[in-house]
Amino acid sequence: MRARPANLLATAAVLLTLAGCSSEPAPPDDGGESGGGSGEVVQVPGALVNSNSAGISPDGARIAVPCDGSICVWDTAGGSLVDTWDGGSIVAWSPTGDVVATDRRDGPTVSLVLLEASSGDELATAEAFETEVVQDDSDGGLVDLAFSPDGETVAGVGSDGVLRLWSVADPADPAVIEVGQAIDVAFSSDSSRVAVAAVDGPVTIHDAGTGEELGSLDADPQRTVAWTADGASLATTSLDVAGAATTIWDAEELTVETTLPRAGDELAFAPTSDRLALTELEESTVLVWDWVADEVTELSGAEDDPRAVLWAPDGTAVYAVSARDGVLAWAPDGGEPTRFDAPVSG
Repeated sequence: MRARPANLLATAAVLLTLAGCSSEPAPPDDGGESGGGSGEVVQVPGALVNSNSAGISPDGARIAVPCDGSICVWDTAGGSLVDTWDGGSIVAWSPTGDVVATDRRDGPTVSLVLLEASSGDELATAEAFETEVVQDDSDGGLVDLAFSPDGETVAGVGSDGVLRLWSVADPADPAVIEVGQAIDVAFSSDSSRVAVAAVDGPVTIHDAGTGEELGSLDADPQRTVAWTADGASLATTSLDVAGAATTIWDAEELTVETTLPRAGDELAFAPTSDRLALTELEESTVLVWDWVADEVTELSGAEDDPRAVLWAPDGTAVYAVSARDGVLAWAPDGGEPTRFDAPVSG
């Protein structure tokens, strides 16, 4: 999940206006931490974490979230903070369980960093691109990372308008595909395809081996894209708030299956693929949408707007992250959330 850069969303508003669509206001204030993967997140008083990004281990035992220029790691069983690693402002956990991906920005140099999941030790670093250095600017780096389900590839999109596909075994020479101002990326369940959401065009589907564009969704720019575990469907959320919708698409035909008229922000499918957890723009509730039965459950109790959202791999919990609440956990059918320990400020 990404740390969405504010400058790309501002560009999106201009593009939507030029296209005759209603422009979108800036996303809700998440504590001044919309740093697009720079690793230089600017926190405001009361902000505990960067709420735009989170990763969960495949056994469901740990959750990792960027926090004040580091990666904080919690034990999900008790919500206790168990480790803090060097890291940037986005994070993804490999399905194989042994590798965690994050980002780094050293001056103008933006890099992918792979960490050993048991210790946080650095395994590899791969320079991605050079970006302009602007004082106090946390945008300009990688904005989203995602592992392929087979764990062999990391996909990343950044402010340079490129999709990179790094081999986990040897990330030095990634495949590079021009994709525009991309802000989100997701793999199909068989690792063969990559979906990319961008602020300046429709969601595109690419062959994960060759980078060839296989198709695109017949819709305006979308802010988020997610793939079901069974590979049959995709979910997206509209970038244009005036036409707010969360949409389920047939992943083969790229046609609409069903739509929820709610302004989704971040998305995560349940392991069973029939339910979608989503956070909403400027709302403190998390929604669990059974899109097959068309039933919505609201998870309440957050004091600040959650953004990143995750399912436990066994489907027994929904986790969400907000800047000032930190990590919260709910049963999917509702109830009071469990609050994880707050990270200790450095």
